[in-house]
Amino acid sequence: MKYFSLILVSIVVLVSACQSKKKEAELLELSKPAWLKERPKSPDYYYGIGITPKTGYAAHYEDKAKERALSDLSKQINTQIKSETSFYKMEDNHGVHEYIQSRIKATSSEFLEGYEYLDKWEDMNYMYAFYRLSKSEFYKRKELRKNEALELAYLKLKQAQKHDSEESIITALELYASSIDALSGYLNEEASIVDGGVKIDLFSEAKNGLVNIVQELELKCSHTEYEVVSDQNLEKGVFSYTTVRNNNNIANVPVSFTFSGGYLTSDKTNSDASGHCQSPSLKMNGQNQTLVASIDLVSIARQTTKNLFVRQLIKNSRANTCTVRITSK
Repeated sequence: MKYFSLILVSIVVLVSACQSKKKEAELLELSKPAWLKERPKSPDYYYGIGITPKTGYAAHYEDKAKERALSDLSKQINTQIKSETSFYKMEDNHGVHEYIQSRIKATSSEFLEGYEYLDKWEDMNYMYAFYRLSKSEFYKRKELRKNEALELAYLKLKQAQKHDSEESIITALELYASSIDALSGYLNEEASIVDGGVKIDLFSEAKNGLVNIVQELELKCSHTEYEVVSDQNLEKGVFSYTTVRNNNNIANVPVSFTFSGGYLTSDKTNSDASGHCQSPSLKMNGQNQTLVASIDLVSIARQTTKNLFVRQLIKNSRANTCTVRITSK
């Protein structure tokens, strides 16, 4: 009888606890705010709702809920940007497309600084946070950032053109690249500035300046034909090269070599302060061979910028080459 009474009491306590929890859940459901029952929509605001489990201390999961609410805002803005744009395309290159797309996505998060806290709510297991961002504020900040980007791009363009005219081409290339980089995220939009009543297309000017430098670089060689005794190896510097642009010798231009006779222990060099460089040593095998020297666009692209789009512009340009035909007798 004693044990039966204990069991009965336990059952009553358990039922009461369950009823209490059920009642608490019902009360919580009744207190759930309207923004959780139905997601708000407005022509004037973006709304962000963040949900996170209540694990750890309160400050931690409250911050996590806020972070997820802002992420929710950002996703809406990214979707908005994506739906309004057709990404800039040049030479059907997937890598370039991905790069520009990611830059556009990244810039949207910068405009969230005008967000407003509205509310928070919690049930037994989760924390919920509610934020909003004014659409007019978002577009105002977006326009402000774009104008700042255009001003920076124009400054870099003017600096690049100055160094370009002085044949300081590596610095000019870096500055043209910086100008284009400043416009990343806006290449699908109008990217012009008016100076002295003249409208300047910043992207076109920077792109054309950069490509013109690369395409105008010439490589002149001391020989086009050379005759050697069979199996005679050639020491370094048998052929000399000069990197030239507009009849001016250009320093510090990367040059690469390809030898039909096989592997080169040194297949890259840079022109010196006088614009000169030398051929590498060549191991002959008694057969006719060719040594091809090229303006090294890959190295130029890498040292000019980290911007993958600009690197692609450089690498897709025409590389000037010189070929020496080596005849064994």
